[in-house]
Amino acid sequence: MGISIAYSGKLRDPALVPELVRDLADKAESAGWLHKTMKELVDEKRVTCSGLEGITLYPHRECEPVHFHFDEEGTFTNHYYHALLSNTEMADMMRQALAESAALTRKIARSSERSHTEPGRGGAPRITVPELPEAPGAEFFKQGSRYNWTKTQFAGPKVHVAVCAILRYVKERYAPDLEVKDDSGYFETGDYAKLEAELAYIERLASLTTDAIQAAATSKGPMTLDALVNRINEELAEAKNKLH
Repeated sequence: MGISIAYSGKLRDPALVPELVRDLADKAESAGWLHKTMKELVDEKRVTCSGLEGITLYPHRECEPVHFHFDEEGTFTNHYYHALLSNTEMADMMRQALAESAALTRKIARSSERSHTEPGRGGAPRITVPELPEAPGAEFFKQGSRYNWTKTQFAGPKVHVAVCAILRYVKERYAPDLEVKDDSGYFETGDYAKLEAELAYIERLASLTTDAIQAAATSKGPMTLDALVNRINEELAEAKNKLH
């Protein structure tokens, strides 16, 4: 849960990677941000695959890293999923874990069908257990390697704006086809007031959900996960007015 920014695309020319790395390193230095080149990331084992170049920026301790990693074609690449493409053992373990998780979730979803069809009381927030498709195959990792994202929720609006500014700069100077999806809408609209409101709303919602889970967990006697979900939603229904 939280506001994130996702981005994907390709440099207009793969030969621009060294220039981009130097450029963003200079900007990070000016902003007081930590940054690491791909060589540093590999040496520190933060990146475990080969064949990538680029840089990672660390805007704030409460903001996820912003990765600018590229394959030989200049495509923005998610290094974690990229590593799974060549590490078949790790990929198989991941697929098995996803398969088991999806199977459990489908079982819960079937038993919670009634919870899906009834809206929260009076428009109150509620949690549901979605029914997931079958566990993804190898193509999932290939597609995942083309998407990057960073969560800015806990770093505040100013950091979110700064991350958007860096992405916009990269789009304008190096990657005109870069696609950016900002959960808050700020990247597209530049509406700072709306950004602040979105971040505050998610923060309140997360707090209420945490309180609801804690309250539900104190219920006496054994409880199935289905019953726990319903109990949490009852707590959220009682707390809906605190969102506004």
